[in-house]
Amino acid sequence: MGPTQASERILYVDMLRGMALFGIITANMRGFNAPESVYGEIRFLFHGRADIIAQAFIDTFIQGKFVTLFSFLFGLGFAIQMTRAEERGARFMGFYPRRLAALALFGLIHGLAIWWGDILLMYAVTGAILLLFRKTTQKTVLIWIGCLMLAPILVMSGVYIATLASHQAIPFGPVPTMDKVQNAINIYSHGSVAAIYKENWVQWKGSLFGMFFTIWALALFLMGLYVWRSGIVTRLSDYGDLMKRVCRVCLPLGIVLNAVVTILGLTQPLPDANTKMTFVTWITSLLGFFSPLVLSAGYASGLALLIRSDAWKRRLTPFAAVGRMALTNYLMQSVICTFFYYSYTTGLYGRVGPAMGLIPTFIIYGAQIPFSVWWLKQFRFGPMEWLWRGMTYGKLPAFRKAVAPEGEWQAAVGG
Repeated sequence: MGPTQASERILYVDMLRGMALFGIITANMRGFNAPESVYGEIRFLFHGRADIIAQAFIDTFIQGKFVTLFSFLFGLGFAIQMTRAEERGARFMGFYPRRLAALALFGLIHGLAIWWGDILLMYAVTGAILLLFRKTTQKTVLIWIGCLMLAPILVMSGVYIATLASHQAIPFGPVPTMDKVQNAINIYSHGSVAAIYKENWVQWKGSLFGMFFTIWALALFLMGLYVWRSGIVTRLSDYGDLMKRVCRVCLPLGIVLNAVVTILGLTQPLPDANTKMTFVTWITSLLGFFSPLVLSAGYASGLALLIRSDAWKRRLTPFAAVGRMALTNYLMQSVICTFFYYSYTTGLYGRVGPAMGLIPTFIIYGAQIPFSVWWLKQFRFGPMEWLWRGMTYGKLPAFRKAVAPEGEWQAAVGG
């Protein structure tokens, strides 16, 4: 029993995870700079042309797509660790619950002390549910995926039908009030550390509504479990024709569907307590659940095709270093952005729209690539990954490499 070694890692998975982190920070930037209640509709604060265009671009190509990949990869990682444990003769249930407990602790600290938009706690909860599926058949996994994906259709349809029947507005989630939004902006931009921590608690409680995403996340986790068991990831070269078909269909179709969702969303007025769910908003909501899946599949298959070329593989390999340090880089993004926007330094919270927010997005992620490459030449793990493994296995593993040959961290299994 022990952590995954460099020689056991799969380059494609690490690359995809590293690229997903770019989408994570791009989508999260508006949350670092604005309260939780306006995250879903940033037009409440920023309605200039440049900001609307920038957010439309993010919503079409990034928002929801990379968290989909991130969730899928968590389920795939679950399956990989289970397989590795069986190969070593270790008891999977002897260490994996501790791994989830540590992740939940990281999530609570992240959500309450750093930034309300944490996803780690939800992943820990969903990962615990995933344990129930570790011995199920592939057919059963597919059935559950289908059933879980029906959930948002049933819920959103139920709200729409109830709205038609009652002729009254039935808000699906909290509706922001500008007094509360402005109060949060004042605290984060000018408040003391104690006031910020208190507001973190308020914002974090408001974000718990998003735990509804656990149902959807479980379906994505199960997809990862199914794909790993199918052997596609370890034999990508054998599935070139399949990857081409998926990419040719999902990439253009995903772009069109997500563009439609974005455009339909922009045609709708800003919601308030009296806003009813119309036929357009119902259709937009349903498409908003499924269109990211299509484009995410296009992105994942496109990467699988690109790295068949040695030249592209060399160019994209640095992203694998970012993916190997996913927990460290994810938390680092939150620490850097909140430190920058909050009263700790600039106090720019609530004043930087989506267009200008792209600048720190590219700077931070652009710096994480060479930093991750450099770090993994010196150390076996990212700092948070090292701590996570220590909490999982009850003993901190060796941190610094005794010998760090060039390219060791690039090792891949199965091509």
